[in-house]
Amino acid sequence: MSPTATAAAKQTAEQIPPTRMPLPESDPEDTLIDEACRDLRLPAFRERFVELSATARREQSSYKRFLLDLLQVERADRDVRRQQRLVRSARFPRPKRLEDFDFDRNPNVLPETVGGLKSTSWVREGASPGADR
Repeated sequence: MSPTATAAAKQTAEQIPPTRMPLPESDPEDTLIDEACRDLRLPAFRERFVELSATARREQSSYKRFLLDLLQVERADRDVRRQQRLVRSARFPRPKRLEDFDFDRNPNVLPETVGGLKSTSWVREGASPGADR
């Protein structure tokens, strides 16, 4: 999948809160899909299936497009949950952002050095952040 498709799926997953839509009582297939999603541990797929199937029906999407949409939602949800799990397991003492860096308390650190950390090019080049290139 392309990076833009993954980014779009993440954005879609982040925009819509994970509230479970009620399954229609009249369709036994929806119940079976719900059970299969639970067994296969596909929570985002399970949460968004009814909504995405209604959208696919309304937009007359192909089966492949509908399946791709569901898989992208699941992938994006897993990416978000993985990032959250990694941050929790790192047990950082508190959130730290480059924008919050206090130059008054660290007079020997140049703003260019901290600004250089915003780009990852220094890692690829094997240089120090903020170093003259």
